[in-house]
Amino acid sequence: MPVLSVFFGIIIRMWHDDHPPPHIHVEYQGFEAIVAIKTGQVLQGSLPRKVASIVSDWCHIVDPPQNDCQNRRSTFNPTVVPQSIYSGLAIIIKLSCSIIGNILNALNHSNVFKEPIVIKVLECHYLGNYRFELLFSGGECGQFDVLTYCRNKQGSLLKPLQSEEYVQRCFIDAGALGWPNGLDLSPARLYELSGLCAAA
Repeated sequence: MPVLSVFFGIIIRMWHDDHPPPHIHVEYQGFEAIVAIKTGQVLQGSLPRKVASIVSDWCHIVDPPQNDCQNRRSTFNPTVVPQSIYSGLAIIIKLSCSIIGNILNALNHSNVFKEPIVIKVLECHYLGNYRFELLFSGGECGQFDVLTYCRNKQGSLLKPLQSEEYVQRCFIDAGALGWPNGLDLSPARLYELSGLCAAA
């Protein structure tokens, strides 16, 4: 699964074969953002200011290893969630209680306009011969060829995709293509690789 952490309603994910720089995908009550792991800064999208501050603290306190990020993006092997994520959450919760409080605050609003910026797969239809037709959140559709994608890549998570029966077990998880073994492909990468056209 791509979920690294869930706390205060904040969901932090990381996809396989995602684009550089190493980053996390953050979701919170309809807001979405891409956040740089090294700096904790929002690269794309938006989050409420207080949530952005908490996520930045998460990046600095937890500090997921850059090697693990690179492993997840390119080698297609299972990722073990670092222990630092679990031990860092106690610190983040303590810090966040003073930031959030228990009273609604008029200053708790977005730091930029709320708009969908993260590309997501909305629908996938199996066409046969290891190919899928994908519909993306921007209204474009395209075809994704699993065999072509896997041709020059290695990793234990890709081996089951040699079976057409297994390929058909694909599902959409938070806008990405996933399979039961934990493989989840970056929607942004799928968007780049699919020959796109406007959806009918």
